[in-house]
Amino acid sequence: MAKSNCFACLGRPLLINENDDPVSVKTRKALAIIGYLYRSSDRSAPRSAIADVLWSHAERQKAMQSLRQALRQLKSAEEAAGLDIVKSTNAVVQLDDTQFHADLDELFLLLKRGSSEDFIKAKNLWRGQFLAGYEDLDQEFSEWLLVERERVQSEIVSETVKHLDASAVEGGKDHIENAARFLLHLDPALEVAHQVLIRYYLAQDQEERAEEQFKSCKRELKLHFDESPSDETIALLAKRSSIGRRQLAVPGQSVEVVSTHAGRADISDEIVLPSISIVSSQLDNIGLSEARHLKEEIVAGLSSYRSFDLYHADYFGSDEVPKPTLLHGDEFGSYLLRFLYSDLTDKVTVQLEDREDGRIVFSEIVDLKQWDSIQAAASQTISRVHLYSIGKLRNPSNNSAFAKWCQAEALMWEFNLQSDQKALEILNELEWKHSSFSMLFSGKALINMKQLIHYPVADRKDALGLDDILSLTEHAVMLDPWQPLNQRAHGWALTQSGMRDQARRAFVNAGRLNSVDPSNLMSVAEGLAFAGDVKLAKQKADLAMDLFTSVPRVFYEYYSNVFFAAEDYDTSAQLMERSSYNSISGLVTRVAALVCAGREAEAVEVLNRHSETYAQKIINTGLGQGDPNEWARRINFFQEPRTRGKYEKGVDLVRRFFFGERASVS
Repeated sequence: MAKSNCFACLGRPLLINENDDPVSVKTRKALAIIGYLYRSSDRSAPRSAIADVLWSHAERQKAMQSLRQALRQLKSAEEAAGLDIVKSTNAVVQLDDTQFHADLDELFLLLKRGSSEDFIKAKNLWRGQFLAGYEDLDQEFSEWLLVERERVQSEIVSETVKHLDASAVEGGKDHIENAARFLLHLDPALEVAHQVLIRYYLAQDQEERAEEQFKSCKRELKLHFDESPSDETIALLAKRSSIGRRQLAVPGQSVEVVSTHAGRADISDEIVLPSISIVSSQLDNIGLSEARHLKEEIVAGLSSYRSFDLYHADYFGSDEVPKPTLLHGDEFGSYLLRFLYSDLTDKVTVQLEDREDGRIVFSEIVDLKQWDSIQAAASQTISRVHLYSIGKLRNPSNNSAFAKWCQAEALMWEFNLQSDQKALEILNELEWKHSSFSMLFSGKALINMKQLIHYPVADRKDALGLDDILSLTEHAVMLDPWQPLNQRAHGWALTQSGMRDQARRAFVNAGRLNSVDPSNLMSVAEGLAFAGDVKLAKQKADLAMDLFTSVPRVFYEYYSNVFFAAEDYDTSAQLMERSSYNSISGLVTRVAALVCAGREAEAVEVLNRHSETYAQKIINTGLGQGDPNEWARRINFFQEPRTRGKYEKGVDLVRRFFFGERASVS
């Protein structure tokens, strides 16, 4: 069936049938579900995520009930219009790509073609901001919508400027003016579009029009931002050959647009991710709901990592499955993930094939009767796929941008100064060409936070302060609020800044965005423990421990902090002893747990045993820079007053021991 023009999301959204007639939908929230799914990864989302973003203030049970009602409203509207675009299961809601189409898709098609006529049509198609008028549905939805509009506009601008290379401008290509006018239709104060027109008119010896365009630029910048044109724009009229960082790139290079206005993402080269083609056979037969649920859980879990480009390819018979094609030299990674149900064994075979060499990476037969839940069974496959693909990318011989990020991320886990410095070098190099890749900024923020807390001042070169670290995480979240790492990094920066409620919210978001990655869940659990949400922290930590096939020793340190917040001090001390802690905060937590458990003599013994290792680290650390009282204040991450007070007992003992009052510790 051909695609239907079903959803007009530019301006006030409308559901439209095949005859281009508007379809009545009972509530705006029901229609907003389509907009949310449309901008979600693979156009699907867990029911819980939709309920959280559209009914954020309601209890979970009531929110899920409201979601079910809204989905029924959508289904009634679809039936009346002869459409069937929203598919839902007990866990996931998804748009059917075979029937769904949006006006934004048409807009991007026009921009990709990029003729003069295409830009005129694009200008007419733009009827206003994405989902205009839907800002008041819910506070969470409003925040999502604000960020999504920025992303839509950034994608539109990025696609348009591909047609605005210097040779086209200087050569007076006929599409240049309409392309720039289209950009100004979106944003009258977009300075780069004014620059394009000024260069274009100057190249055509139309100096008067160039001067008028400069005046227009000056007027719009003043009106919208109370700013003046940049030096580069001013120099265009004074000297045609002036080159600034806002100037269009030379032919053959991508266009760089660096905006000075808050909230506008840079435009840079695209990050290419590993691709996974998902092939399933015989999973659509009646009675195979559990097998389909397993597949949906695995696909949703892989999607939540935000580390793959996923492609669906459902086939109803094994004979129709395409023959494998090798992709030699594919440095990004390309894989086939096959699902095959056997009615003889009532089991599902899950197989991962590396398309670079045709090798079967793993093939496992999943017997759901042997698992406590489908989610637990899915998590094993998800972890194996993720670890294999990311492990290949961490090979230093792989030079793709995403591979470089994976290499930097691996270095960040090594927890030493040399690895951090090497990771920062990689991140800075990537930022030069990929300045809209959000995780770069989270990575830099996390490294600087680690240095601030754990490293002596003398070893920290060009390190950032807390305000700059918080700004980095805010920028990362603005670029991609659906990336769990960005939310976690933001949560830690907020924790360090004493913003307890905001930090908790960021950690909740991170846990919701990826509930199958045990590393994400354990970090979220520790963050929630510091923020004071002990019950949720314990749930996330226990789930993480269940999902780990082999628990890294460092995670026992995170787990220890969760138990400290739960006031189980003996378990906290025991877990910290099992960890490979070599951090100052790990030492303080163990001491604090022993003190609060009434085992102060053991705490002193621990301090004596580790005094040589930690003395200079603690005295010279960036936390307080040698001021004992400031150090004591900053090393205590717990925000809930009672827990903070309990932890303070251990902090005080460590402070007295290492800052010259050792005689009083006995």
